[in-house]
Amino acid sequence: MKKFLFILIILLPLFSFSQEKSKVISQTTVKRVSVGAEIYQDFWLNKPDNMDGWAINLGAGTYFTYSFPIGSSPLSFALGAGVSWHNLYSDCRILDIKADSIFFTPIPDSIDYKKSKIGVTYLDFPLELRLKTKNKIRASIGVKLSYVMDAKTKYKGDKLSGYQVIQKEKQISNIDRFQFGPVVRFGYDWFHIVGYFSVTKLFEKGSGPDLYPISVGITFMPF
Repeated sequence: MKKFLFILIILLPLFSFSQEKSKVISQTTVKRVSVGAEIYQDFWLNKPDNMDGWAINLGAGTYFTYSFPIGSSPLSFALGAGVSWHNLYSDCRILDIKADSIFFTPIPDSIDYKKSKIGVTYLDFPLELRLKTKNKIRASIGVKLSYVMDAKTKYKGDKLSGYQVIQKEKQISNIDRFQFGPVVRFGYDWFHIVGYFSVTKLFEKGSGPDLYPISVGITFMPF
């Protein structure tokens, strides 16, 4: 019994120290993790001449990053992953999404429709250099590598026969699976402006329109 009490007296401080150390490590880890949600306005460069795109193309995304501080400076590198959804609304349709070359065909004026869009889902991997000041001003510049998980069309409106349909088609052919481009952010505390420009075309070379996605929006980063 005495030996047990002696061992307990020796181990208690060590156990307490271990808990405190674990708590400090845990707090440090939490401080380095950032979670964000984004809302975009998507612009598409080099739309086909026969396409009239909508003024509003809303997209959204969510992500998390882990920061690696650069010494005691306000700078850090952040590496993470996320998912984003981007849309192109227009007055055109892709009649055959499995064709060797993708073409957009205008919807005839005689057909009443409510929506015709392409939706692209990305798995994103951002890498950023970040600045965080004591007065909560934040800025970052970096790049984002994305993998296209899904590219689909959605049409809601009348068919030539006159009756209304909602038609969805997945896995558009000739999509370039990897997208890459610079990303910048600037803001205060948890509210940021974000911009992204893909230097990679949506479709593989020679297999569709030379569309380049650009996104400008806002980021909410509560921590």
